[in-house]
Amino acid sequence: MTMAPTRSTSPAETEPPNRSAHPDDGRADAGDTGGTHDGAAPGHEDAPRAGLRGARTWRPTPRLLWALTAVLLLAAIAVTATLGRSAWQAQRVADARDTALAAGRQIAVNFVTMNAATFDADTKRVLAASTGSFQKEYAATIAQLRPVVTANKTVSTVERAEASLVSGDDDSARVIVGVVAPTTNAATPTAEKKTYRLRLDLVKVGDSWKVSSLDFVS
Repeated sequence: MTMAPTRSTSPAETEPPNRSAHPDDGRADAGDTGGTHDGAAPGHEDAPRAGLRGARTWRPTPRLLWALTAVLLLAAIAVTATLGRSAWQAQRVADARDTALAAGRQIAVNFVTMNAATFDADTKRVLAASTGSFQKEYAATIAQLRPVVTANKTVSTVERAEASLVSGDDDSARVIVGVVAPTTNAATPTAEKKTYRLRLDLVKVGDSWKVSSLDFVS
């Protein structure tokens, strides 16, 4: 009896088809790979954004704004007051120096001015503008000076006086005054111009400047 030849079956023919080769399965794998890039869990990329959306931005309250405004305003007022006081003090010292300079010049003019006919009035002006040791010394010399001026018929006037401030503040000053004084007397009827350079130390007494020391300097 003749047997019909049989066909052997290979393992490849007997195994079921590979699921990964199916087109639908390939699309599914690609989608899964994209959603879990670098091993991250699905939805992980949205976590930081969710955190940012939940963070609260700090905003000052109206009460805090008013407090800051008040502090800044008080600071501005304090700075303005300080600058204003400094400017006022500087102006006060400048005014005092100008007044002292003018007073020193006038006192020097009064001291040099002398006339036999008006001797008492001339010396009283000097005494009224003096104080301290100078006032005492000048008052002591008047009794000796009067007969000399009267006998010689001395007349001393001031043609020009220039003053400069050496130092000073709001209550003391030192002034140098240069004076040109035409002078006549019984022996010299033609006026002779004499030049004096005086140094005066001044102090503030009340609202007036007075000389406390007077010296002739070269």
